[in-house]
Amino acid sequence: MKYLIFFIAFMGILPLAYILTLNRKYMRYAFFAVCLPVMMFNQVSINFFSHETYRGTSRGMEVSLVYLIAFAMLLGMWFLFKKKPLFPDAGSKIYLVYFLLCIPSLINADNAAYSWFELWKMIMMYIVFITTYYYLYYYRDFNTVIIGFGIVAAVTFCSVVFQHIRGIHQANGLFPHQNSMGMYMNLIAPVFFAYYFNRNKGWKRFLFAAFFLVASAACMRTYSRGAMACLPLGCAITAVLSLIYQFHMRKIQILLPILLICFFGALLLLPNIINRFENAPKESLMTRQYLAASAWNMMQDEPLVGVGLNNWGIKINPPYPYCEYRYENKRIAPDFKEGIVETSYLLVGAECGFPALAAFLVWLGYYYVCACKLVKRLRRTDLFYIPVGIVGGLTAIYLQSTLEWVMKQQVNFIQMMILFAALSILFKYSEQFASGKAEVKA
Repeated sequence: MKYLIFFIAFMGILPLAYILTLNRKYMRYAFFAVCLPVMMFNQVSINFFSHETYRGTSRGMEVSLVYLIAFAMLLGMWFLFKKKPLFPDAGSKIYLVYFLLCIPSLINADNAAYSWFELWKMIMMYIVFITTYYYLYYYRDFNTVIIGFGIVAAVTFCSVVFQHIRGIHQANGLFPHQNSMGMYMNLIAPVFFAYYFNRNKGWKRFLFAAFFLVASAACMRTYSRGAMACLPLGCAITAVLSLIYQFHMRKIQILLPILLICFFGALLLLPNIINRFENAPKESLMTRQYLAASAWNMMQDEPLVGVGLNNWGIKINPPYPYCEYRYENKRIAPDFKEGIVETSYLLVGAECGFPALAAFLVWLGYYYVCACKLVKRLRRTDLFYIPVGIVGGLTAIYLQSTLEWVMKQQVNFIQMMILFAALSILFKYSEQFASGKAEVKA
C-alpha cells in the first residue's frame, strides 16, 4: 500500500508544479505545506526499507510530503523563472563538501544500506534548503516562513497542554522526542522574541509575543536539561544585541513585563525543574561519559573516514570493543542495544572522521557568522529581527548539540535548513534590503 501511495504522490509532482505557477498565492500556500507537516512528520512520511528498531540517525529511506511539496515548488519556480545555480552560496558549497566527505566512511561501514539512508536524508534536506532559498529569492516572503514556524509552535503548545492534563511528565508535543521539541523551540523562540522586542507598532507584535510565550512554555515543559539551560541564553543574547544595535528606552520598559512573565512561569515549573537537575539518575551522566569516550576512541581508530556513516548503532555494540569496558563485569541481555552518543559533533566525527567533522563545523559556523554580520548590516531595517533572533537561536542549539544529538533528526534538520536559506538570501542582498531598494515581506 505504501508503494501505491508514494507512486500516486510522486505522479502528482509535475501537475502540482504547474498549478503553483498559476498564482503567487499558491506558492505561498505550498510553502506553508512545507513548514507545517513537521507537526505530524511520521504520519506524512513513507519509509522504504524500514529498520525502525535500529538505533541510528536514519532508519530507512524516508520520503515525506515535505520533500515532495518542496520538490514541486522547486520545479514550479524553474518553470516560471530562468534556472539558477544548484549551489548558490558559499554555505551550500560547504554542505556539498561535507556530504562528499561522508561518503568515504562507507569503506568501514558494516551496513552500507544504513549509510545510504543518511545520505538520502542529507539530499532531501538540501532540497528543502534550495527550495526555500529560491522561494525567498523570487518572492521575498520572509513573513510566511516565520508565521509558519509560529503556527507549529502554537499547535505544539496545545498538544503539550493536552499531554499535561493527561499526566505526561516530559511532554514531547507533536515531536518524536522531547529533546527534538526543545531544540526546535530553542531555535525559533528568540526570533519571535526579537520581532516583539524590536518592532514598535502593529498588531503582529502581539501575535509574535504570543508565539514566543507558547514556544518558551513548550520548551520548558520538556524538562530537557539542555533545552531549559539554553533557551534563556539564546533569548538573552538576542536581547543584548538588540539593545546594542537598536537601543531605545521603550525596550528597557518592555523587558520588565517579559521578565516578570518568564519569572512567574518558571516558578510554576520550578519544583519539577529543580527535581530534574538534582535528582537526575547518575547512570544518565555515566552513560553520556561512556558514550563520549567510545566516540573519541572511534575517532582515534579511524581518524580519516570514521567507522561508517549511520553505523554508530552497529559499532557501539558487540562484537566491537568500543563499549566493552563498560560491561566487562556485568551481564547484559543478548538483545540489548546501546544508545547514540549525546553529542552531535562527536557523532559526526566518530562516524565520518575528522575531515567530515571539520566540514560540518565550518558549515555551521558559516551561517552563524553570516547572522552576526547581518545584525549590523540590517540594524536600521524591519528585517533586523531575523538575524538578531537567529544568532540567539543558533547559539542555543549549537550549545545544546554538545549535550544532545537531535540536530540530525529530520524535523530539526528541516527547520535549520529553512533558516539557513533565509540567512543566505539576507546576506546576499543585505545592501539592497538595507537601502530599501528591494521590496520584502517581513
